[in-house]
Amino acid sequence: MTIEKLIEATPAALTDINSLLGQLRKDDPTESQLEDLQTVLASDMHDLLVVKDGEKIIGMGTLYTMQKLGKRSGHVEDVVVDGAYRGQGLGEKLMQEIIATARAKGIQNLYLTSRPIRVAAHALYQKIGFKKKDTQVFKLEL
Repeated sequence: MTIEKLIEATPAALTDINSLLGQLRKDDPTESQLEDLQTVLASDMHDLLVVKDGEKIIGMGTLYTMQKLGKRSGHVEDVVVDGAYRGQGLGEKLMQEIIATARAKGIQNLYLTSRPIRVAAHALYQKIGFKKKDTQVFKLEL
């Protein structure tokens, strides 16, 4: 297994990513399009890290960098390892790589959100140093 930054948007990568997102977002059947993947990969403010078994993407997580006034922060999204590969420590290795990427980019604070049902993910995030914040998330659908 390898962990690397995804560089090229290919139909095979998109198929693997959509499969993973389907496992993560069971309540949202929307699939990404090749143009979405190309846009993410083209920006130096986005880093899509993937776990590969050979050429197959079996895990992923995205680091979004936000340059704010006076500081740089990051947000982690869509962290998921294929169900057939869970329990091997790949999620932790992926998160450590995301954290290392954030540090290298000068990010001072790293944020993520996670649904309450993802108990194992919460345990992992706390194990590697994330602290649960008392906050409310607001959403406006446009």
